[in-house]
Amino acid sequence: MKLREERGIGYCGLACMLCGYDDKCPGCKKRIAAGHDCSAGKCAADMGVAGCCACPEYDACGEGMPHGKRSRVFNRYAMEFGEQALIDRLRINFENGITYHTTDNTPGDYDKFETEEEIYQLLRYGQNDPYAKCPEFDTEHFHLRQV
Repeated sequence: MKLREERGIGYCGLACMLCGYDDKCPGCKKRIAAGHDCSAGKCAADMGVAGCCACPEYDACGEGMPHGKRSRVFNRYAMEFGEQALIDRLRINFENGITYHTTDNTPGDYDKFETEEEIYQLLRYGQNDPYAKCPEFDTEHFHLRQV
């Protein structure tokens, strides 16, 4: 997966900059400007805000996040530190091997946690489980794992 910072963050808080599903996609905000339907994009336009993270009614919103915990955490981070800080943090985490999602539909690192607080800690501090991706080698006599 490539990092495409020019795609930015979607209205709902998803990291279009890290999406690898469609190489030709310019990012949600540009797709919506070209007529693609999106409830978060329509709501942001109606409210006159740049996205969910800039909405004064976000906490009481009945729309719900289309992508759950991850979107809520990314929006929370952008509310606290700004959208550019979210982009910068996602870039740093990407460069340090933290996956946003995989193209084979296995969960990315942000999706492996049960709570929003755990996702937030990964986003903010960039700590990844070193054992999750370590190569392993088994025989009947020993088990090797790089640490």
